[in-house]
Amino acid sequence: MMNLALVKLDDLKTLLAENSIPNETWNSKQAAEYLTTSVSTLLKEVEKGNVPAIRIGKDWKFSSIAMYELLKNGGIKKM
Repeated sequence: MMNLALVKLDDLKTLLAENSIPNETWNSKQAAEYLTTSVSTLLKEVEKGNVPAIRIGKDWKFSSIAMYELLKNGGIKKM
């Protein structure tokens, strides 16, 4: 028996992208490159609580999946 489902192409692309994202830890430079911004802008948004990150010593670390989710959900919302 074969089950068929009708799905939107955009939904299928999103599902495939989510399943292909490796769970990595990025430094500030890598996260800024992914978000196409500067490191200084990224760190300002981290300090405001707009970008999820964890501080380890002097360095900030970012989850690749969290960065993907940030973009997927429309990016940084300005208040």
